[in-house]
Amino acid sequence: MGATEHRTSRGDQPRRRFVTRTDVEDAAAAGRPVRVGARDVLTHEAAQRARDLGVPVERDGTGARPAPGPAAPTPPRPSATPAAAELRAVVRSAVIAELGHEPAGLDAAIDRVLAGRPAP
Repeated sequence: MGATEHRTSRGDQPRRRFVTRTDVEDAAAAGRPVRVGARDVLTHEAAQRARDLGVPVERDGTGARPAPGPAAPTPPRPSATPAAAELRAVVRSAVIAELGHEPAGLDAAIDRVLAGRPAP
């Protein structure tokens, strides 16, 4: 099961897709690079697996390049700032709109991601 492009009912803009470890392993087995579009998300696990397997990651037709290396750890920052609170609300709404429901653990997952995000 590979990553595929889905079209929204609102127009011809492709929906965001998540490229996972399974997609990387499928690409490795097929001897091809992983292609990641502008709106796509390459999961951390997929990036790590691409590095481990030596699978090139192509972003937006810019050509093959190695999977990104691990990001430097950043200290958690409070999410109480107005910008962080607004970003959290936007991300939460986008996830629910994309999935059509609120998945269990959504708030905890958003908090983990935002905690590792550098301050603006």
